Amino acid sequence: MSKLIDTLRESAKSAAEKRGSEPNDMQKTKTSYELTQEQLAEIYFSASDKHKAEPPLIIRVVEKPRWWAVFPWIVASLAFFIMSLSLFSTKRVMVNISVIDDKAVHQEQPERMDVSPSKTVKQDGLAQQKIYLDDVIFEGAAKLKSAKNKNVLVLVNSSVAPFARASIYFKTPIDLSGKKIAFTAKGVRGGEDVAVGLRDASNISAFEKGRTYVFPNKLSSDWQAAEVDPEKGVENFDVTRVTSLRFDFGSKDTENKSNDTIYIKDLEIVPA
Repeated sequence: MSKLIDTLRESAKSAAEKRGSEPNDMQKTKTSYELTQEQLAEIYFSASDKHKAEPPLIIRVVEKPRWWAVFPWIVASLAFFIMSLSLFSTKRVMVNISVIDDKAVHQEQPERMDVSPSKTVKQDGLAQQKIYLDDVIFEGAAKLKSAKNKNVLVLVNSSVAPFARASIYFKTPIDLSGKKIAFTAKGVRGGEDVAVGLRDASNISAFEKGRTYVFPNKLSSDWQAAEVDPEKGVENFDVTRVTSLRFDFGSKDTENKSNDTIYIKDLEIVPA
């Protein structure tokens, strides 16, 4: 093929030289074959020179993103939005939060119930007022297993919280001037302990650190009587307007162990 091209090129060059040097009548005498070769050579080489001079044509194919490629993502997002909307618009999530904290219990007391001392009874010539126990409120670790009825409290400590309490909130403040709180208590195994706290209408505790320990040797498995004198507490405690009575028996206040059980009965207001 290269030899053929070289031959055509030489023929075209010699033909051009001859055309330039020969007169017109000599060019006319050329045979049709020679003319055809010359024309082919000129067409070929002129086309080849043109081809070399022109820059190459570059075609870039860019595929545009198609909308159906993101269609699954749109459907998933829409489904998630509908599910979230239906969850928060048609469902009510009830959350019951109990804050077990020593300070919070003192600051936010439950609604006061109509727990007033019962009618006065006389025993040995002294006026006494019995306090019924069926409206006692259990707090902290006392909630899980403790029980109550009108005359007896069953106080069971648990490991739910470091404190356990049984509280009585008087709807109408009571006057304890010249009076004491009396009750009897015992432990199931012996060695348990219980403390007593009183608060007035100004939320002031009757005793230092909020409680007093009425059993110096702790409880035994037999019934023991105890008395609490509010007038022997702090000076600014108002004994004429007492609003709450509390029994403390949690591990933080009494070092009772988990499941230690205490019985309390005969809760009364007696003369001092």
